[in-house]
Amino acid sequence: MNAKPFIIRHNRIIIWVLVILFSGCTPRPAPLFPEGDDIFGLASLIELQPDETEVLLADYFHSRSISKIDSVVTHPSLHGRISSDGSKLLLTARTLRVPHITAVTIWLNGKPYSLLTKRSARQEHTFTFDPEEDRYRSVAIRGEMTEWNPVPMNMIDGKWQLTLDLNPGRYQYLIVANGQDMLDPSNPEKVSNNAGGYNSLLEIGSVDRKNLPRIYTTGYKGNDINLQLVNNVDEVIVMWQNFRLPDDNLIRHGQHMHLYIPGDAFEMERSFIRVFAHNQHGVSNDLLIPLQYGLPLTDPEKLNREDREATIMYFLMVDRFFNGNPDRDDPIDDPEVAPRANFFGGDLDGVLQKLNEDYFTELGVNAVWFSPITQNPLEAYVEFPEPKRKYTGYHGYWPVTLTTIDHRFGEDEVLEQLVKDAHERDISVLLDFVSNHVHENNPLIIENPDWKTRFDLPDGRQNIRLWDEHRLTTWFDDFLPSLDFSKPEVIETMVDSAFYWINRFNLDGFRHDATKHVPLEFWRALTKKLKEQKMYPENKRLFQIGETFGSHDLISGYIGSGLLDGKFDFNLYWDARAVFAIDEESFERLDYSLYQSFNYYGFQNLMGNITGNHDMPRFISYAGGDLSFEEDDTEPGWERDIGVGDPVGYDKLASLTAFIITIPGVPVIYYGDEIGMPGANDPDSRRPMIFDGLTDNQIKVKENLKKLTRIRMSNLAFVYGDFNTLKVTDNIYAYSRYYFGNRAIVVFNKNSQAMDVSIDLLPSLMNVSWISHFGSDFTVEGDQLKMSLAPNSFEILTY
Repeated sequence: MNAKPFIIRHNRIIIWVLVILFSGCTPRPAPLFPEGDDIFGLASLIELQPDETEVLLADYFHSRSISKIDSVVTHPSLHGRISSDGSKLLLTARTLRVPHITAVTIWLNGKPYSLLTKRSARQEHTFTFDPEEDRYRSVAIRGEMTEWNPVPMNMIDGKWQLTLDLNPGRYQYLIVANGQDMLDPSNPEKVSNNAGGYNSLLEIGSVDRKNLPRIYTTGYKGNDINLQLVNNVDEVIVMWQNFRLPDDNLIRHGQHMHLYIPGDAFEMERSFIRVFAHNQHGVSNDLLIPLQYGLPLTDPEKLNREDREATIMYFLMVDRFFNGNPDRDDPIDDPEVAPRANFFGGDLDGVLQKLNEDYFTELGVNAVWFSPITQNPLEAYVEFPEPKRKYTGYHGYWPVTLTTIDHRFGEDEVLEQLVKDAHERDISVLLDFVSNHVHENNPLIIENPDWKTRFDLPDGRQNIRLWDEHRLTTWFDDFLPSLDFSKPEVIETMVDSAFYWINRFNLDGFRHDATKHVPLEFWRALTKKLKEQKMYPENKRLFQIGETFGSHDLISGYIGSGLLDGKFDFNLYWDARAVFAIDEESFERLDYSLYQSFNYYGFQNLMGNITGNHDMPRFISYAGGDLSFEEDDTEPGWERDIGVGDPVGYDKLASLTAFIITIPGVPVIYYGDEIGMPGANDPDSRRPMIFDGLTDNQIKVKENLKKLTRIRMSNLAFVYGDFNTLKVTDNIYAYSRYYFGNRAIVVFNKNSQAMDVSIDLLPSLMNVSWISHFGSDFTVEGDQLKMSLAPNSFEILTY
């Protein structure tokens, strides 16, 4: 029987016996907190706003519990109250000296739940453009901080200026003068946009990481967890589930701390300890410690598919994966449709066949996400962009129905069997759900024509693919009306549709399409229904991950309690793709990007770290040089046969894969990347999967992935461990992961030459016997690790 998180077992005698056996007969500590199930899962941090911060209580608490809230207790630097209608927690700062991290206690029927707050790091920055001798009618700025929408600048004292509140980080941007993009002439820093041009680059609020606090686990005995504190930690806040541990459970001796697990944890199969710290310079890394009946989980064999932090996901397009039942084949008979834009015959039967052949198990993935499977149209359509080619709905993103499976993919019985067999192999199944739009032939929009957003704009333009300018209303094409989520009946209908798939087929979650084009009200309504009608009653930890191309601010706005669990970290991927594919790009860019993600999403996060996806060119074609960053990424796929190019692309792909497997977050393997399939952008990046007749290089890449997944799943340091950069230069990148003595070091060499590397080790990495997994020669002398790395290679050491 698969273990499930947050389940309170009633056979307490058996639990008590087990606890005594595994804790050396140490008596179980007393429980501290009244039993409560008012919050499902772990409450996310609240970022404080400059003025008043509004927190929707329904994001955190079950609707039946909100009316039972008694009172709110805050840190002295904050004032907290419940709104008059009882729906919101309102927080305002009493002073400028609000701690970086603090807790708000919400008393509910005698239970002291704690929600953590994080002080905003935003600061004002004024952009200035000096026209000198030139005259401009209008000047604006657009970039990552404006979601690439032009924001007008104002002429002040002969210069164009704009002041924005920005989080620390690096921002790409352009000046828009008289409607024309240009680099900022006053800023010499620029970066390739990976599309043949450049953007200006600005860094806001540089922070010296060496001064930030750091915390890590060193061991445990019974219910006593030992923590090491680094860099003059001012305060440590520890949470068990959603309760803050009292000071009596935290005994500090200088830079060491004993953390005593409360007795409540020994009654639960899976619960969590979270640890946060801060000092005058900022916030530490955060720790997430899973507990198995009250004791820290240190045995990877005790992980199960609902331990979402341990997810390794595989994404496949049903039509392009495997044809398991040719009787279902029904391509569109239209001479104007190119074969690559038509159905190839892949189906759910094919996915089921490969599942039962243990294809996914042998790869080492424990979650499969597949493209949408609702009925799509029986005709082809001309897409809006030039050169206006004709496509079919082979991909599944043009839903004609909301709750029926496309006859070309299968029927209910096949999906039922697929999910059942996957669960027997401890593999989760996630469905790609389209909520933003429907096809014009969908009865939903035919019967409710007023449910679509405006197509013709007041300025005479058509509202098609205005991704950022009209983010919440734009259409993907003229035959794909976007739904108007300002109407409650639209939200209710689409929530019910999504819930149907989870409830009917026992799915484990969703990959949500086009998340940023759907307002937050929908995501809140969906998550609330999933929690209150599925997760709470069945103690089932579902997983929702969304697709958003945009800034860190935009992406993070869709993550948290009441919203989604994670998003795909495209910003990190763009930097990883550039650094691993382009010889001249420095690892410093990647390291900075990774920590920028940590600042927004936390060190312990459920962000999707991808090898690629169906909406972009294959990484390996860039890495091998057969596709250039300087050319259009789509048309070459129609004009020539895009391959790998230089075989070094396989080595670079192996390094990218090693990176996403060994950093915090959820690794996501796009089908075909396990063998290095090449291709330009859609539809060339969606070629039929290859299973037989693999080349030596393809076999090598596949075996590399298998080895990496085994390493990750046998070392909890890669799942729950902290993260520390050990060395970063243009061509060398080294970092460590650490979890209760399980230690790992990952080292990359992106140079085209072999390199001898010397790395300074942290004290926690010294005096251990390291195992090399990829055969590199190395020695350790005191605090120095010396290693010889082949060109374009990596090494992983574990202990």
